[in-house]
Amino acid sequence: MPSSAPPQPVRLSKSRIQSGRQCPKRLWLELHQREAIQWGGAAQFRMDEGTRFGELARALLGGGILIEADHRHPKQALADTERELARPLDEAPMLFEAAFEHENVMVRVDGFRRRQDGDTLIEVKSSTKVKDEYLWDCAIQTWVARGAGRNVNRIMLAHVNNQFVYEREGDYEGLLVEADITSDVEALLPLIPDVVASMKIVVAGAKPEIATGPHCSTPYGCPCFAYCRSEEPPGPEYPISILPRIGRLLGDLEQAGCRDLRDVPPNLLRHKIHRRIADATKSNRAFVSPELEGLLRHIPYPRYYVDFETISYVVPRWRGTSPFQAIPFQFSCHKESASGELEHTAFLDVTGQSPLRPFVEALLDSIGPDGPLLVWNATFEATRLKELAELFPEFSDRLLLLSHRMVDLYRIYTQHYYHPAQCGSWSIKAVLPTIAPELSYKNLDIGDGQAAQEGYLRAVAAMTTAGEKEELKAQLLNYCELDTLAMVRLANWRPT
Repeated sequence: MPSSAPPQPVRLSKSRIQSGRQCPKRLWLELHQREAIQWGGAAQFRMDEGTRFGELARALLGGGILIEADHRHPKQALADTERELARPLDEAPMLFEAAFEHENVMVRVDGFRRRQDGDTLIEVKSSTKVKDEYLWDCAIQTWVARGAGRNVNRIMLAHVNNQFVYEREGDYEGLLVEADITSDVEALLPLIPDVVASMKIVVAGAKPEIATGPHCSTPYGCPCFAYCRSEEPPGPEYPISILPRIGRLLGDLEQAGCRDLRDVPPNLLRHKIHRRIADATKSNRAFVSPELEGLLRHIPYPRYYVDFETISYVVPRWRGTSPFQAIPFQFSCHKESASGELEHTAFLDVTGQSPLRPFVEALLDSIGPDGPLLVWNATFEATRLKELAELFPEFSDRLLLLSHRMVDLYRIYTQHYYHPAQCGSWSIKAVLPTIAPELSYKNLDIGDGQAAQEGYLRAVAAMTTAGEKEELKAQLLNYCELDTLAMVRLANWRPT
């Protein structure tokens, strides 16, 4: 009986190698157990934005020939690239998505500029700066391209210019900047053969046994995290990782044998907040400072409880905005009088047009000339108001005055309150259930800021029906209203 043909070796790629560098188990799962991969809506939005920026970058790099065969047709992509590179230089000076293969590693290069004295490899990233992982991306691609016979003598990283302001419709000149990273990449190139060899061993072997840890989120969030965590026994009820801004202390405590916060000796915690969290957790009692009640009681009336929801794009959509700028598209405002009477106003724009001027006008109409603005994390809302003041000079004085009237409930609670159930977080969704459990986000279709952004994107999408848009509007309005109603309850809480 004839023996079966030996299995074909798995072709590696830049992204697969980078997955393996972050975690060999992730690489193995991506190739052998793809059902373990779970991309969230936020990750998909980032990928879509990266794709849009990449497409625009081709025009900003001067245009060229696109190798259109996708990842399902690697042989076609390699053949098309070879054909275009065989043409005279002046007929094909720039290729996009050029495909190269070397030692069973295939890469697609964002931009490949041909010159008489050698080739320039261009990697496009929808980021505002050069990062270490991008250097590795380029080193892998350069190693493959050179191995395929190309004389790559210059490597560039094209990234987002965060100083760019979108002023004229359709004019993105200046959005892209190129950084020469040739010397940094050359320093990594000698390491690539061993990296590739180790990745080939991973994919040919059994599933690596690797526990979850910091590598699951550095440098990127891993889509296999939920799967890997499901394979592990439950962790401690109060892991030491809940301590905010723990940094190197995490490793020190783990080395000392600490896993549960309740087991950490007090002398190992030097930061006041860390000690407060540990003490409350060990005693299972909330910390409430003697000053909290007076601070809340003496906030004057009328009170305006305000919350913004924002969206940001890599490629600016609306004039006057910049890459990654947080664009307010919604607010909720509860006005509370000294008698306890509440009035609610709201704004939400899901037309897909710029929401900025209507947002400003509605906000200024909702807030009277006197009384504090109560917010949860004043830095966020104050920054948005400053940006709006710069964009609309005619409203500048009034918008900046709102910033000066802010009272930060987040700051008050972080300094004067902590409940063990918060598990190290002072987000409003962590604090609220410890004081007003009857107010819950759990039953909302949109229940957090990330879901609000995703809801907004679905609402403004061209394929969304009128009925779906109305449903999403209602969900967004309900969510933002609960945010400000939650602040009303927290501002009026009185410790017993």
